[in-house]
Amino acid sequence: MKELRRLRIKFVVSNMVMVTLVIGLAFLAVGYFTKQKMDRNDERMLWQAAAAESVPEFWDVGSIRAPYFILITDGNNEIIGVEGQYGLEPDQDSLERLAAQSLAASADGGILELYQLRYLRRPFESGYRIAYMDTSMGEAFAEGMWRNLAVIGSAVWVALFGISCLLSKWAVAPVGQSIKREKQFVADASHELKTPLTVIMANAQLLAEQEPPADRDGARWLANIVQEAEEMKKMVEEMLALAKTEAESARKIRSVCNLSDVVIESVLSFEAVFYQGNKELCSSVEEGVCIRGEEEQLRQLMRILLDNAEKYSSEEGKARICLEHINGKKVRLTVSNSGTEIPEEKRKEIFERFYRSDSSRSDRKGYGLGLAIAQSIVERHRGRIWAESSEGENRFIAEFSVYEPGKRAGFRR
Repeated sequence: MKELRRLRIKFVVSNMVMVTLVIGLAFLAVGYFTKQKMDRNDERMLWQAAAAESVPEFWDVGSIRAPYFILITDGNNEIIGVEGQYGLEPDQDSLERLAAQSLAASADGGILELYQLRYLRRPFESGYRIAYMDTSMGEAFAEGMWRNLAVIGSAVWVALFGISCLLSKWAVAPVGQSIKREKQFVADASHELKTPLTVIMANAQLLAEQEPPADRDGARWLANIVQEAEEMKKMVEEMLALAKTEAESARKIRSVCNLSDVVIESVLSFEAVFYQGNKELCSSVEEGVCIRGEEEQLRQLMRILLDNAEKYSSEEGKARICLEHINGKKVRLTVSNSGTEIPEEKRKEIFERFYRSDSSRSDRKGYGLGLAIAQSIVERHRGRIWAESSEGENRFIAEFSVYEPGKRAGFRR
């Protein structure tokens, strides 16, 4: 059922949005605090190295050996001493450039991105004692950490997505049972109401055909009984048609129908109705359009759309039917009529059961089931239907997949 499918999608989407936020925030927090701790450790080691009188080539921090070295300058910013070792012995020019950048910096500590070195500058006698520590290991560690977090996060996200899909079926199962019982109740109630309504109509018509009642009120009451019973019977039949279409939605359609013939015959049968209402009905139907479908239901679809066009078209208005191929693989059926435009926010709601868009439409005959039945028929034929409005015209558009003979076997008309 489409209701359950949409509910499951919403369940999974809401779960995964929450999971994404939680995983993202958690991993960002882990990465941020880990990086902050690494920076504090580097700064602490630099302070200790800059304050030490004699230092080793590597500074041991737990299981990490961080390479660093120290430059000592005089009051003229000339290098007078080098302590420690950093990889290969650098030449004097490189050391002077490094010292010049460190001394020119406004802060006593920071990172020299070009050299991948963190420095700390402290006064020493008439000059400075500048400690340098390699940041390439830390950056490599941080890069690997972020990469691992991304891989782990993606794996966790995929696993939770699969779990959410499985849980969604379990979560919506009670709703599915409720919807199924509701539809079964509507079908059963409609079926049970049909017989007594038929009996009421038959008895009322028999009384009306006998000798006229003694007073005019009796005749009027009988006429009202017959009229209301006919309206109720029509509503019950529409409810039964909707329930039947929804019950058959899971059954695969194996027949092929010439949609062009169905549309042309439906237009011909409604020409008299439009003529009596002083309205115009024209059509443009491409010949030989075939789809996989049941002819009876497609005729019902055309009756609903044409009846809707006649009811809600303007006085002396015009309705137009168009059937054509689009993109070679789709066929589009458009039923348009002149009249008051349907507001954009109402164009989806009009396909709901018992929906009446406004008071001007509520005084017309009908119970708001026609378009719901039309949508159910279109969806059963693996198509889609929607409404559009512009320039004083309303259009109901249905699209189906084209049946191409010879490509699929096993279908028969």
